[in-house]
Amino acid sequence: MLWKKKGKAEDVLGKTVPIPVEAADKRYSALFSMYGQPGKPTEWLLSFGLSCVESAFKKDLSDVSSRIKESIDYINIYPGEHYKLLAAIVEKLQPRVVIELGTHLGYSSLCMKKFMPQDGTVYTFDIIPWTGFEDTILAERDFDSQLVQFTDDLTQPEAVAKHLSLLEQADIIFMDALKDGKQEHLFLDHFSKINFKKKCLFIFDDIRLWNMLDIWYNMNKPKLDLTSFGHWSGTGLVEWN
Repeated sequence: MLWKKKGKAEDVLGKTVPIPVEAADKRYSALFSMYGQPGKPTEWLLSFGLSCVESAFKKDLSDVSSRIKESIDYINIYPGEHYKLLAAIVEKLQPRVVIELGTHLGYSSLCMKKFMPQDGTVYTFDIIPWTGFEDTILAERDFDSQLVQFTDDLTQPEAVAKHLSLLEQADIIFMDALKDGKQEHLFLDHFSKINFKKKCLFIFDDIRLWNMLDIWYNMNKPKLDLTSFGHWSGTGLVEWN
């Protein structure tokens, strides 16, 4: 078993928790040691992670962030946000197939697309078309041979079957969906049954959020927590196969 569901956590949050009131965003989390935790990073994963961290610092994503009109420029907050790290990972791996779960406003899609090889494509999945988000930074011109959106729900077996031949070819799968404690388990159940044809790197967003702690802790595959150099709410890399 790669991960496991557990019962409801003991409620220890009734006490006063010293969360900084001035923080831009605040979420509950917990901390735990690496001792006894399944899934230790391989030498390759450690080396790869360090090289991406160094490369991310030098990434210029101003052409993407310039599209943000009425919000904070999250793309250029590094460390603290994961956009430059995603760009570095894509540049290092030069993947032909990237699967993104959760298109939302298109920040990640565009940051990854910028560094894709000419014969590579970011396939981004959402249950809502990109035009359904009022603050999207995506435009019709962005969708070409290197960026494709599907409005299929990959928590459903029939949607996975529909895209199975594509999923099997994935070099990177970026999981950035609800983090509701249910959806991710469904994704992982389906992906555990896929026979990936190549070495596939999973990128997990928000691994420090309350609903993601159990999934990340019990992930019994080579994994590396890069939160300090990615998303403040958690960024984790997993060598899936």
